Amino acid sequence: MSEGALHQHRFEAIEAFLTGSMSAGDRERFEAEMAHDAVLRAEVELQRENMLAVELGGFRDAMRTIAAQEQRSTAPAHAPWRTFLRYAAVVALVASMIVWWSRRPAADERLFAEHFVADPGLPVPMSISNDPVFHDAMVAYKLGDYDEARSKWATLLPSRPANDTLRYYLGSAALADGRPGEAVPMLAMVAADSGSVFMPKARWYLLLAYLASGDHARMDSLSLDDDPVYGERARSIRDRSLR
Repeated sequence: MSEGALHQHRFEAIEAFLTGSMSAGDRERFEAEMAHDAVLRAEVELQRENMLAVELGGFRDAMRTIAAQEQRSTAPAHAPWRTFLRYAAVVALVASMIVWWSRRPAADERLFAEHFVADPGLPVPMSISNDPVFHDAMVAYKLGDYDEARSKWATLLPSRPANDTLRYYLGSAALADGRPGEAVPMLAMVAADSGSVFMPKARWYLLLAYLASGDHARMDSLSLDDDPVYGERARSIRDRSLR
C-alpha cells in the first residue's frame, strides 16, 4: 500500500472515530492504538479542531448567503419575518455548537473516562464473609449502587480503621460515584501499605483519583512506571494530561 493510501486510511479512521461511525470493536482497537501512539493522539485532536472549524465556517457562510438573498429580494412587506426566521435558525445552530464546545469534557475528564473501569468487587456468596453488613454493601457495589455501598461500609470503618479491604472498597466506590476527593484518603492509605494485596490496584485508582481531581502534582509524584500491569497506562496518562 502506498504512503498516500496509508495516510488516507488513517484520516478516514480518525474521522470515523470522531463522528461516532466506528463499530464498537474498531473503536476499542483504535483507542488502544491511541494509548500507545502520541502522534496519533495529536492527529485526532487536530482533526477534532478542524472539524469544528469547518462546521463553524459553514454557519458563517450560511449567514452571508441569507444576507445576500435579502439584499436581492423583492418580497412583500411581511418578508422581514421570513428573514428573522432564517437568521434565528442559523443563530440557534451556532449557539448549540458553542454550548457543545464549552461543555465538552476537559482533557483530564476525557482521559479519566477512557481509562477508568470500576473494580468488579469481591465474590458475594455468604460463605466468604460472616459479616452481613459487609456482604450487603458488596452486593450494592456490584449492582452499581455506590452510595449505598459506601454508606454501609462506612459504618464498619470506626471499629476497623486500618482495614485495607474496607478502605480500598470505600475508595473504589467513591471514585466510581464521581467523588475523587473522597476516594483519595481511602486509597492513599492502602497504596502506602506494602503488605496489602490491594496495594497495586489502590495505587492505580489513586492515580486516576488525582487525575479526576486535576491534582497533577500528586499524580506526577505517584510513579507507576515500573508497574507491570498499570505502568504503560500511567505513562500514557501523564503524556496526555493537561499541564
